[in-house]
Amino acid sequence: MKQIIRDERGSASVWLVGLSVVLAIAIGGAVDGSRKAQAHSHATAVAEEAARAAAQALRAHALATGVDADLNPDLAAAEGRRYLAATGASGTVSVEGGRVSVDTTVTRSTIFLGMIGIAEFTVHGHGTADLISAG
Repeated sequence: MKQIIRDERGSASVWLVGLSVVLAIAIGGAVDGSRKAQAHSHATAVAEEAARAAAQALRAHALATGVDADLNPDLAAAEGRRYLAATGASGTVSVEGGRVSVDTTVTRSTIFLGMIGIAEFTVHGHGTADLISAG
């Protein structure tokens, strides 16, 4: 007659559930970690492009008279903020002399890490542009 061992019944199921949870967290970390890296790259790229857009806000009088161009600080800050608004990123624009600095903040929701209570992450980017005279 065949003897059935009942002590071990279901032990493979517990092991499999535990392994599945660990595997889901590892995959979630990889996927959401990749999304965080992409968001950081995006935040930095937006900050750099906003700084470049702002640095093109030159004083028209300087251009018309042929002297070295300089930035119109109010217009430059407005152009930088306009670029940020167009991309959907939030941030700040500062103009000091011929240098424009932009700091951005981007928030993304997680895909897998929400299972362990991490619903979103926030990343920051920074970009600068310097006005350099050709003459």
